[in-house]
Amino acid sequence: MRGSIGALRAAGAVVALLVAGSGGALAQGGAAAAPEPNVPAVSLRQTAAALARAGIAHHDARSVLAAAQLLIVADRPARGLDRVGSAPAPAARGDEQAKLGPLSAAGLLREATHIAVEQHDAATANAAAELAGNTVAGLGDAALATQLKTQAASIGAGARGAVGGPVWADGVLGLGDVVEYHINFEGGYTPNRISVSAGNNAADLDCYLYDGSQLASSDNSYARDCSIAWSQRWTGVLTLRVSNAGASTYFVMVSN
Repeated sequence: MRGSIGALRAAGAVVALLVAGSGGALAQGGAAAAPEPNVPAVSLRQTAAALARAGIAHHDARSVLAAAQLLIVADRPARGLDRVGSAPAPAARGDEQAKLGPLSAAGLLREATHIAVEQHDAATANAAAELAGNTVAGLGDAALATQLKTQAASIGAGARGAVGGPVWADGVLGLGDVVEYHINFEGGYTPNRISVSAGNNAADLDCYLYDGSQLASSDNSYARDCSIAWSQRWTGVLTLRVSNAGASTYFVMVSN
C-alpha cells in the first residue's frame, strides 16, 4: 500500500502544480502577465477523455487512473462560481450511454481497477482504491473504495509476465535514438508480453529483447508501434532495447 499512496501523492502533486500554474499568470507585483500567443487553453476534461479512451484501448490501467484523477479535479466547483440553470442533457441516446458511461471519475476508477486486476498490477489497483476513498485529493466515496480494495486484494501471487506485476514507462525518442530497460520476467514458460506504442504516426519503433548477449525476440517491422511475446524457462532479467527509425515521438511501454 505504501507504493500506491506514494504514487497517489506524487500524481496529486503534479495535478496541484498544474492547477496552481493555471492561476499563476500573475507577475511580480500582482500584475496579470499577458498570455503567450498561439498557445490554446487545455481542457482537463478533454485531456481526461483522450487518456481514458487510449488507456482502455491499450489496456493501460495507469492511463485510465490518471484520467480519473484529472476528472476529479475538473469536476470540483470553483470557489465563488455558481452555474446558472441545469447542466446540458447528454447528447447520446439510451443505447449510446454504455460507451460514454465510463467517462466519469468513479467509472474510470472501476475500469482502471478491472484492467489492473486482469494484469496483476497490485500497485495501480491499490492506488485506484486509495483515490476513491481519499476525502482530500479523491472522491471521498467510502463504499467505492471498499469495493475496489476487495478487487485489489484478489490479485494473487500467480502473476505472469514481469516479476512483481506489469511494468510501465513513458518517454520520448528522436530519430535514431535508443532507450534500454532491464526487466525481471517470470520463468516456467508463462506467456510474457511487451508493447511499445508511439504517439506520432510517422514514428517507426523497433523492439529488441536480449537474454544476456543472445537475441530472445524482436519486432523491427516498418510500423509505428512494436510488440513482442515470448516465454522463458527460468525467471531472470532481460534487456529491452527500443529504437526509433522514424520521426521524433512520445512513447508508452507496457508489459503483462
